[in-house]
Amino acid sequence: MTLLTLCLILPISRVRSVTVDSNDKQLRVAVIKASGLHYYESLFNVWFNASKIENKIQNKVGLVEQATLRYVNVNNVVIDVKEEPQVGYIYRNNKYYKIGTTGQPLSEGTPSVKGSYPVFYAFKDKAKLKLAVTKVQELPTELKKSVSEIHYDPSKVNPNRIKLYMNDGNEVIADLSTLTKKMEYYPQIATKMDQKGIVDLEVGAFSYPKN
Repeated sequence: MTLLTLCLILPISRVRSVTVDSNDKQLRVAVIKASGLHYYESLFNVWFNASKIENKIQNKVGLVEQATLRYVNVNNVVIDVKEEPQVGYIYRNNKYYKIGTTGQPLSEGTPSVKGSYPVFYAFKDKAKLKLAVTKVQELPTELKKSVSEIHYDPSKVNPNRIKLYMNDGNEVIADLSTLTKKMEYYPQIATKMDQKGIVDLEVGAFSYPKN
C-alpha cells in the first residue's frame, strides 16, 4: 500500500466537521447548504476546490459578501463570512427572508421579524426588489427608520407603483423611480395632517383621509 493510498483512507484525510463563523442561524444553514460540504468527505477534494466552493457561497447566499475556508486541527472546516448589512425582510410563503444591500434575499426564512427592519411584500421580480431596496437605502436615516412596510402595488399605467406603511400610521403611495426625491416632502406633509391618512407622492405631493 502506497503512502498516498494510506493517507486517503485515514480519518485525518476526511472532513470531521463544517461550521460557519456567524451568529446568524439562517445564514449558517444557507452557507453550509450552498457549500455542498458534508461530514467525512475527502479533505483533499475540499483543498483542491476551495476557491470554487467560496465563489459558490458568495454567488448563492444573499448577505454574504465574501466567504473564506480555513482549517482547524487539519480536518475541521470553518467557513468565515463577511456579511452585508441587513436592510430588511421580504415576506414569501408565510416566512420572512432577510435582505442585504444587494437586494438578494437569504434562502432560509424565519417565522417572525427581529429588529426594526422594514418588510417588503409582493416583490416577485428580482429587479424590482433590488430597485426598491436601493431606493429605500437612499432615504435619510430618520425617514428610513419610519418605514414599516413596502408593498409592490403596480397599476395598469404605472409598473413602479408602491405603497409604504409608516410607523406613524400613515400610508404613502409612491413611484419607485422618484421615491427618494418625493419622500423629502413627507415630514412636512405629515405634520400638517389633522388625522392619519394617505400621502400621495406618485404624481404630485398631497394627502387625504383614509376614509
